[in-house]
Amino acid sequence: MSGRRLLFIPGPVGVEEDVLLESAKPPINHRGREFHALLDETLGLLKRVLRTRNEVVLLTSSGTGAVEALAANFGPRRRVLVVNAGEFGGRLAEALRVHGAQVVEVASELGTLPSLEGVLEKIEAVKPEVVAFVYNDTSPGIRVSYARELCRAAKEVGALVLVDAVSAAGGDELDVDSWGVDGLATASQKCLAAPPGLSFVVLSEEALGRLVERPTTVYFDLRRYLDYLKRRETPFTPAVTLVYALRRALQRILEVGVDSWIRLHVERAAVLYSAFESLGLVPFVRREEHRSRTVLSFTLPGQRDLGEIRRSLSENYGIEAAGGLGALGDRIIRFGVMGPVKYSELVALVTAVGLELRRRGVEADVEAALSKLEKLKGLYEALRIR
Repeated sequence: MSGRRLLFIPGPVGVEEDVLLESAKPPINHRGREFHALLDETLGLLKRVLRTRNEVVLLTSSGTGAVEALAANFGPRRRVLVVNAGEFGGRLAEALRVHGAQVVEVASELGTLPSLEGVLEKIEAVKPEVVAFVYNDTSPGIRVSYARELCRAAKEVGALVLVDAVSAAGGDELDVDSWGVDGLATASQKCLAAPPGLSFVVLSEEALGRLVERPTTVYFDLRRYLDYLKRRETPFTPAVTLVYALRRALQRILEVGVDSWIRLHVERAAVLYSAFESLGLVPFVRREEHRSRTVLSFTLPGQRDLGEIRRSLSENYGIEAAGGLGALGDRIIRFGVMGPVKYSELVALVTAVGLELRRRGVEADVEAALSKLEKLKGLYEALRIR
């Protein structure tokens, strides 16, 4: 099936036309005044969206690059406790180990979150120098609902707090400064609804003072970036045209309002969980408060392999969904719902999934699912997202 496809994957997300057009501007001198002004304005907008006064470093990389930067600049020779609730929690632990950290993991069965009590006990026993976690692990579609309490506990033992918020920043509650997050990694192609290729590291005052003396990287050496940032440059050639697009995407979020933008993600997820349950799908994450608000994961009782449904959605409707990563594979189906995602696109998704399930003998109540979606109409109209 040719033409524009609907991306309901964990990223990249669909990008609005005016944002894409910005990326078509001619490249400019990344050592010149025009870029200095562009970077300064864009970082200012990003701080407003992320609600932080802390220093923000822009990287030309995927979100994994920002996570790697945290690992390389804060992990070497340090004792790090990692809360691991999924594939990306495992990758975070791996990155820290590669860069010389002594990693202690607190893990749980897939689809569940380690208990806060268990994590606090481990923090008290290990006395880590760094506590790190993935706020929203897109596979299996789980969020660390006790993130604020976890940050507080880490601070009580004098630990730095590192957070992978690649798929959460802009789409879930997150107050970097008041929660006490020292190093936060996020990226352009998720809830910020910009093209892929840029990532960001937010650094607290405490983090600036506790960068390792010899980071195990050249490209992601944050001291270099901070030094160049004084003159509003990056040490290596940035993706200049993507910065134009990011600036426009951030302006769009601020036009809607950050509170409203996050509310869109939270309320939309709640409605979609309910709508998909009407179709016979079962949320993979058992406890409601632990379910991701940006990437929704489901199983289908009696059918272990969901890959065929994903392929049918792609071939017959031009809708891209995702399977699980690692051990989950086609045991689950995931729907990424980040950024503006038009109401009509939600209707198309729910209808297509319902029809595909009916074809397979599932008693999918498409009408009930669509009626639940109507709860979002007022929100979409209020936010003027069409």
